[in-house]
Amino acid sequence: MKLWIIGHGLLGTALKKLCDNKSIKTVITTRDVVDITHLEQLKKFSQTPAAEGVTHIINCAAYTNVDQAEKEPELAHRVNALGPENIGNVANKIQAKVVHISTDYVFGEGGKRPFKELDTCNPVGVYGKTKWEGEVNLLDICPLACIIRSSWLFGRGGKNFISSLVQRMKSDPMLHIVNDQKGRPTFVQDLAEAILSLLCHGGIYHFSNAGEVSRYEMAQKIHAAIKTLQIPIACTTLIPVSSDTFPTLAKRPSYSVLCTEKITSVLGTPPRHWEEALKEYLRDCLRIKLLSNFGFF
Repeated sequence: MKLWIIGHGLLGTALKKLCDNKSIKTVITTRDVVDITHLEQLKKFSQTPAAEGVTHIINCAAYTNVDQAEKEPELAHRVNALGPENIGNVANKIQAKVVHISTDYVFGEGGKRPFKELDTCNPVGVYGKTKWEGEVNLLDICPLACIIRSSWLFGRGGKNFISSLVQRMKSDPMLHIVNDQKGRPTFVQDLAEAILSLLCHGGIYHFSNAGEVSRYEMAQKIHAAIKTLQIPIACTTLIPVSSDTFPTLAKRPSYSVLCTEKITSVLGTPPRHWEEALKEYLRDCLRIKLLSNFGFF
């Protein structure tokens, strides 16, 4: 088995490290080496010695700037919609299995219960629409591909909601946090483990850590965890506010909780609670002496 990991961001980095720890052969490519919007680049790399013996292509690459996508819809479409189709074409040529990472944003607004895999997708913004198109395009090319939808990713080595929030807590005595957006956070280490567990599976799966929570409630837990770990911060007060307080180009769904019953039945155990994952994340950062000066943000 050999994995071709496309994308060297938060998830791609975590997956590569996990594979190294498990002695799984990998090759990882960045956009500078292989741009998934260019089919010929993918084909050319697939024929190089570095890609020899690849059995799985894991697509962690995406255009993820939700607001900027509203300004650059064509670019977002090329990366999120055309990119997976190109990957599927190359995977068919080299007889490799595809695992593609997608998002809760494919569902859009209107959720009142956790979204299941077969629920109707109705994305409202460019980001969500292009990610959904990518799913459809990939499955048209590779019907046996595995698509994993996730949400609210966090982890060491890149910018995310938690890292940005801790950075703000370092200097701001008072923070206003949105309280009308609810979802399920996902620790990239846990998602990487799930990806490896689904290498032989096809279809659509949802994965995120257990526990639906609002952004404000999440901030409260983060603040408490930081205090428990005795990490110095300036923030003493968190104030809940509505999304209207912080206007954005792209509308965020007020409820985008993913149901993980399907993947639980496959893995045999439910995802751990996000608070447990959060503590591991913060302790790991503290252990390597990076969190104290916020050098990893």
